[in-house]
Amino acid sequence: MADESLTEKIAVHHSALQLQQISSDVIEAAKLHILDSLGCLLAGSRLEPGRFAYNLAGATSVDDSTSTLFGIARRVSYLDAVQAMSVAAHCGEMDDIHGGAGTCIGAMIIPALIATAEKFDGTGHRFLEATIVGYESIARVGLSIDAPKLFARGWWPSTICGAFGVAAAGSKFLNWPVEQAANALGIASLHAGGMITGGNEGATARHLAFGHAAQNGVLAMLAAERGFTWPKRALEDPRGFCLTLCNEPRWEFLQEFTRFHLPEVAFKPYPCARQLHAGVEALLTLLRQQ
Repeated sequence: MADESLTEKIAVHHSALQLQQISSDVIEAAKLHILDSLGCLLAGSRLEPGRFAYNLAGATSVDDSTSTLFGIARRVSYLDAVQAMSVAAHCGEMDDIHGGAGTCIGAMIIPALIATAEKFDGTGHRFLEATIVGYESIARVGLSIDAPKLFARGWWPSTICGAFGVAAAGSKFLNWPVEQAANALGIASLHAGGMITGGNEGATARHLAFGHAAQNGVLAMLAAERGFTWPKRALEDPRGFCLTLCNEPRWEFLQEFTRFHLPEVAFKPYPCARQLHAGVEALLTLLRQQ
């Protein structure tokens, strides 16, 4: 493409990415994160916010109930399934996180891909490729805007970056051509948003915002498929995604693809925000010394 925009550059890279070209350490990391996310999803479906999300999906899915809610024998609409399962995967606070990007990733990417795979069919090979693309996309977008700084302003980086990664993963799984994939990415970038408010008081609706971000990624794909068009410079425009959220974006994360960021994504040994883990570990050490 002549004079490629950043969304087009990313789509070109994703389109060319093949599993046989990816190093074994990245592939093994992806497999572990899939298993970890499935465990978080199954556990979260038994927790109160997960049950609320599943019940909400059942209440709003009047027609086209073709997608299974993981962990129970209930079918809802595709979009509602993505939101509900993403809520469940995150609400136990055990889902993985990329510290530099400030984003929880697996709890959006894996539920969205489960629902997409059930609806459209596919192979494990494609699921793995799409998982890697989704993780890389969310991490890169978060790093490009120094997303952890958004916490101080009340924004939730996961919900800011999540739709972009879900759209990228879904486009890869469906093997979309570059132009269509770029379209979905650009549409997804218009749906950034979600506040972090309520975590300290246990507001369960906070988890719904997380699931809504994953749902927006799938909605962007469906919109692209049905003819909606994206602003081609959605990321780099002066009023676009990056410059709206960051004064000095790190553009290299969106146009240089020489390394993978998936192996940097951390698992959580304790069910809480990653920045609290050192304190939990210190307290447990003190208790063991009593």
